[in-house]
Amino acid sequence: MESIALQSTEARPDYGGDRELARRCASGDERALREVFETHEPLLRKLIYRNVGSREDAEELVATTFLRFWRSARHYRGSSSLRSYLTRIALNLCHDAIRKRPPALAPEPSSWPQEEHPLADRIRQGLMRLEREDRELLSLYYLDDWDYNEICDSLGITYDVLRTRLVRARKKLRLIVEETND
Repeated sequence: MESIALQSTEARPDYGGDRELARRCASGDERALREVFETHEPLLRKLIYRNVGSREDAEELVATTFLRFWRSARHYRGSSSLRSYLTRIALNLCHDAIRKRPPALAPEPSSWPQEEHPLADRIRQGLMRLEREDRELLSLYYLDDWDYNEICDSLGITYDVLRTRLVRARKKLRLIVEETND
C-alpha cells in the first residue's frame, strides 16, 4: 500500500517544453517538427516494428505517426509527455494496421530483440502468443524501460490498473513459457 500512496503524491512533471514544441509545430514550424522527429523517431520505429513485424509497414507507420502529429499538434495539452502522446498515436495506427491484416500476417517473433539467453526464444514466442494489450504493456515496461507514469499517460490508464494488468500479463507469460518448457 505504501507504494500506491507514494505514487499518487508524486509531483507530476512539467511538460512546458513539450507544450511549446507542439505549439510551434501547430503554427507550421518545420524546424520544430524536425526536432520532434529526431528526438522520438528511433523509439517509435522500434515500438512500431515490434508491433507490426514488418520493416516496410513500420516505415510507413512512423511517417504516418508524425504526419498525424503535425496535423493534430494543436490538440496536445501537455498533461503527459510528448513521447507518450506520440506513442499513443503510433499504437493506435499499429492496432488499425494489424486489425486490417489477414491473421496469417501477424507479427513474427523475429521482430523482437534477439538475446543470447536460453529462455529468450521461449519468451519471444510467449510474448507473441499474448493478447495485444498484454504484449504492449510488457514491451513498454521491460523492453523500452518506461516507468509506470509514462505507461499510464501513454495508454490512458491509472496506476492501479497498470499494476494489475502487468501482474496478470507476467503471469500469463510465465504460464506460456513454462508450457513450452515441457
